Amino acid sequence: MKQPIRFIYRNLVFGSSWDDCWAVYRLSTYSYAGLTKAGKRELFSLISAFAYTLEADFTLLRVARPWSLTEYAAGVEATADERHVDRQALGEYLDMQRELLDARGSQTPEIYVSVRIGSAPSPAELLRMPGLEGARRLLGLGDPRGISDRRLESLLAEAEKVEQRILDYLDCEPASSNELQWLVRRSFCRGVGDPHLDERFLPQALVVDDGEESGSTRYRPLEVDVLRLLDSPINVEGRSLRIESEHGDSHQAFLCVGALPEMVTFPGRRAELLFSPLESLDFPVDAAFSATHVPNDDSVRLVRRRIVDADHLYAEESSGDHGPTANTLDRPQTARELEQYLTGGDHPPLLRATISFAVSAPSEGELEERVERLRRELGSVDLHRPLGDQLRLFVSHLPGKPAQISDYDDYLTVEQLGAMVPMATHAVGAKVGPYIGHTLTGARQPVLFDPTEASRSSRAPATLLAGALGSGKTLCMELIMHQAFLAGSTICDIDPKGDHALEKLPGLAEHMETIELSADERYRGMLDPLRIATEETREDLTCNFLLAILPEPVAPEWQTEVRLAVQRAVDAGGSGCGAVIAELGRGNDVARDVARVLEIHANSGLARLGFATPGTEPPQAGASTITSLRIRNLTLPLPGTSRTDQLEEERIGQAILHLLAVYALRLTSSDPSRHSLLGFDEAWVLLADNAGRALVDRISRMGRAQNVTPLLATQVLGDVDELDGLIGAAFCFGVESDAEARKALRLLHLDENDEALRQRLVAFRQGRCMMRDYDGRVSPIQIDLLDPEILEALDTTPGRTSELASRNGHPPA
Repeated sequence: MKQPIRFIYRNLVFGSSWDDCWAVYRLSTYSYAGLTKAGKRELFSLISAFAYTLEADFTLLRVARPWSLTEYAAGVEATADERHVDRQALGEYLDMQRELLDARGSQTPEIYVSVRIGSAPSPAELLRMPGLEGARRLLGLGDPRGISDRRLESLLAEAEKVEQRILDYLDCEPASSNELQWLVRRSFCRGVGDPHLDERFLPQALVVDDGEESGSTRYRPLEVDVLRLLDSPINVEGRSLRIESEHGDSHQAFLCVGALPEMVTFPGRRAELLFSPLESLDFPVDAAFSATHVPNDDSVRLVRRRIVDADHLYAEESSGDHGPTANTLDRPQTARELEQYLTGGDHPPLLRATISFAVSAPSEGELEERVERLRRELGSVDLHRPLGDQLRLFVSHLPGKPAQISDYDDYLTVEQLGAMVPMATHAVGAKVGPYIGHTLTGARQPVLFDPTEASRSSRAPATLLAGALGSGKTLCMELIMHQAFLAGSTICDIDPKGDHALEKLPGLAEHMETIELSADERYRGMLDPLRIATEETREDLTCNFLLAILPEPVAPEWQTEVRLAVQRAVDAGGSGCGAVIAELGRGNDVARDVARVLEIHANSGLARLGFATPGTEPPQAGASTITSLRIRNLTLPLPGTSRTDQLEEERIGQAILHLLAVYALRLTSSDPSRHSLLGFDEAWVLLADNAGRALVDRISRMGRAQNVTPLLATQVLGDVDELDGLIGAAFCFGVESDAEARKALRLLHLDENDEALRQRLVAFRQGRCMMRDYDGRVSPIQIDLLDPEILEALDTTPGRTSELASRNGHPPA
């Protein structure tokens, strides 16, 4: 193989001559699966505009980078609290994850674009005659082995201009030397491993005086720096390559796309050629889109010739015995539509493009199997596997190298490239943080979630986990709490149903205190709002609690007397709701009536949790790293029950849960320098009315200031429009009804009228959900606890543990 790359300087890649120069950039990917149709069309427009604006030849490479478990573990350890983390426990947990994740070989897509830069050939290129080739190379004209510093600086300046043109539409960065090194070296070990990189890789050059101009210098690259990247023997085997790499033999096959369908629907799988089929496979496939820019004038001339050819063919077949074929009938109209497209509007160019895929495997048999699976994923699109051209196709998948063969070229519009959405991914979740699951794709890209991210980035910290019973939301919440504990956070877990099982996890029981709140006299006043609320909220919280336990409907004059008594008690320094009852007892007849009703509640059932007795102190909580707050015999209304239809014990249960949320926030916010996690199951109680949503708003605002992340688990969604500003991240698990699916999609900022998405949400169970991260990206994921022992400890659904373990790729526990 002739040396394809002779010199690399910063993000510039040189081929056979100095004018064969390409600037390489890494493009940002875009989470696509969770976009609305309008969002997908916007990305389509951005990619189309990018191709239109470049006005240069370019090559897009979509490559698969192995997910680094070493970098993952380092990221988790970096986010841990140095003062409180148990390094041994965290290390053992990460070792378990790495062992189980290593066998999966997860990949994440990266996109690189190479753009041809450089001016038209200089007069020196007139010397490109066979007899003068030696002299031309000796003088260093037109060869990157001898390029002047002025020429190099002008190329860098042009590369900066290209970068600005790309940034007008897509996020990008110039490719680093290490990234270019990786792109080249990985080509030789596809399917068998990731190359070892030289962290100090930086191609060198000799600096020599240029005798033609005073003060000018010329660089002569040391080609050995680049040749080291290409030192793996390549064995050409007909329709495949066998490359002897550092990780073993890599078997590779290259396939070119044939004619594309003339009509496709966007958004849609058939149009998304460089995204959907590749994400559906459980093995990596690289893609290359190599385009030659055809200016509008040349494009129009080309199309008009096609119109003439199509008309002639139609006339010839029409005079035959059987008339024109269907294709012949369509060609003149199709050509004229293309002419109208090119001559109207902004006079767009055409792209003379070749699309090829690189499939790799550690053995020949597995390679053939993967090739067939790729063919099936692409459906009606024909894939050609050229005989004798595999090596040239291999070269076209290197950075800065255009297509080496023209047999499979096709003329495409920039909109056709936009519809292929090569920058699309299913990416969702944090950049660093613990692993909680994977995307619902063949590639199963890892999903990370860092509960400290919101506090660090000043975003709404509340995280909502919504879904029907048994959908997996409680398991997800406990997984996040477990990982936060390992990273050094404090945990407060509100467990109204008593089915959480954090104490069953290894090493957690000794760091955990469980408080079983009940109507026992020793817990009297433990949740008294005048004791647990902050100075600025105690008055409102006390009024809301007292009015909530009064019989419905609460007369306006009763509401007035309660609020007045609370104000007087607060002004007098009252330390409990008993002081409010005393104030009411000293009032008028209406006030005394209210006092008698409240006094009855204060001495019976769970309501006494909210009425402190002067001079007595209830038990203290929060001394341990994990605090579990449970309530025996708590009666809650069915979700959606109106307040007027609720029984007395249901009203009291709802009011007690409101107080419990405030109490838990007080415990977790005692030390703002240490991150805390507040888990609240049955959070629909807070989301069902205005008072509850106001409480969630306070919890969210205080959580941001006090370094607390609330996790709110709920079976039903209330008014999701009211929740929009309160929730930072969301996990929407399976729901029971179409109406709940609509609410979930609206919360995720997706199209609630998308029937396919609604049906998918209704079908979700066993840890499958739609996740919206703190950046607003949405994608369907599978919550994955990885370790069957952890799954068995936390799951409370009979008979489901083995099924979940099997779904996550493990043998039954």
